[in-house]
Amino acid sequence: MRAAVVVNVRSGRSGSAVAHLPELLAARRIDIDVFKTVDNESDLRKHVKRARKSGIAHIIVGGGDGSMATAVDVLAKHDAVLGVLPLGTGNSFARSIGLDDSLEKALDALERARVERVDLGLVNGTHFANFASIGLSAEIAAAAPRSLKRAIGAASYIAGGIAPFARSRPFRATVRWDSGREALETVQIVVASGRFFGHQPIAPDATIVDHRLAFFATTGVSHLEIARMYFAMGLGVQNDLPDAIALSSREIVIKTKPKQPISIDGNAFGQTPARFRVVPRALRVIVGPDFDHVSQ
Repeated sequence: MRAAVVVNVRSGRSGSAVAHLPELLAARRIDIDVFKTVDNESDLRKHVKRARKSGIAHIIVGGGDGSMATAVDVLAKHDAVLGVLPLGTGNSFARSIGLDDSLEKALDALERARVERVDLGLVNGTHFANFASIGLSAEIAAAAPRSLKRAIGAASYIAGGIAPFARSRPFRATVRWDSGREALETVQIVVASGRFFGHQPIAPDATIVDHRLAFFATTGVSHLEIARMYFAMGLGVQNDLPDAIALSSREIVIKTKPKQPISIDGNAFGQTPARFRVVPRALRVIVGPDFDHVSQ
């Protein structure tokens, strides 16, 4: 395989990996045409787009979910194949394609080079890799400093989330989907095109190849109920909560009052209203050894 490699050095676990990547890739018979390190999403977008336009067939991106969101927006509906090096804090997209936090597993997957087409989400005209959030979780993602993510990993979201949690206020939302409409009061909404939100499935039957978006929210808005929601999400049992609202649809439109922040794969992305739709088979990507398990 010949490939371009773009690594976001600001991702949570990239620091110790970057220096050794060329030799690790060479050991797996991957010839590097271009190797770039970047420290912001704008440069990552520029180099991925440049590699795509130059006709490089395989573009390997190292970073977390935010880096993958940038990459897939460039590569959606093109022939270039994305390779994933999961160097972030959560790596939810990596999990949705059969990888995990292991760099070795990702490198071995690149060597095997099994390519599949997977779905992407689209919100207000921009593709995302795995999930979008509205409200509190978007505020928490924005509040977790990158330096803290590198130092303490996923615990940075707890540390960074204390202030947003303390000042959280419910908002009213109107949700329309393919077969219904719902008005609710909540503090957070998640819409996923992939399977995972953090380390747990957003819904028992959600996959990155089912041509559906998964929607999840709860209507409990007290601090105790919000804490219960996050605890349940950490255990993967959030859909069992008595106030859970879960559904799937090809399109979802969300309006809120007042306007709420949106994040896509952990990156800040404007405010509501939000129009979501799934883009089936939009991305060619090298998948991991657990792909068949997580996509069924």
